[in-house]
Amino acid sequence: MTMHTEASDVECRPLRADAERNRLKIIAAAHALFAERGLDVSMDDVAERAGVGVGTVYRRFTNRDDLVTGVFTEHLKRVAARADEALDDPDPWSAVEGLLTWFCTVMAEDRGLAAIIMRIDHSQPEIDAVKAGFTSRIEKLIDRAMAAGVLRADLASTDVFGIFTMISAVADAMEPTVPGAWRRYLELILRAIHADTDDSPIATPALTDEQLRAIQRERANRQR
Repeated sequence: MTMHTEASDVECRPLRADAERNRLKIIAAAHALFAERGLDVSMDDVAERAGVGVGTVYRRFTNRDDLVTGVFTEHLKRVAARADEALDDPDPWSAVEGLLTWFCTVMAEDRGLAAIIMRIDHSQPEIDAVKAGFTSRIEKLIDRAMAAGVLRADLASTDVFGIFTMISAVADAMEPTVPGAWRRYLELILRAIHADTDDSPIATPALTDEQLRAIQRERANRQR
């Protein structure tokens, strides 16, 4: 009986591995399509991009909202992993700066992800559980940096969400016309939350009048 059970377990493992590979392929395909076209893509489109049958997609995700949740949950796992890397950085300020810069870069360059964050129900248990993990990591980063005296004393860990939201909004307005312009505003924010004043020149130049007008025209065209 024991030998039969062990043999059955061995036979099942490749199936579980295949199922997980398919799930990750589907999530990657959906993520790419969301970035290209927005969230209104069909499950058939996702199946075609992933190279699997649409039935396989529906076995993993019951509908598009479930798939959106899957993409976002996988992203949150990446955030948690990146936060762990930041905690391994012995320099408290470098850790905070690196994590904020990485996350804002992702938000600015991945508009599909930004759309998901604005639309998804963040109170879902699956999402809430993953968020709780990386929220505690961010709190540790903030506490460590404050103890080292490199962060202003009145900064709260919840301010990080506000920073992400602001940079995402700036990138949404500027990235199509002036790629990378959002970095100037991230640098301003990083200087604002640092405990010491930094009067050195900002690396990313300010917008020109022509760039500002181009951004405003492009934004108006998108809203028509």
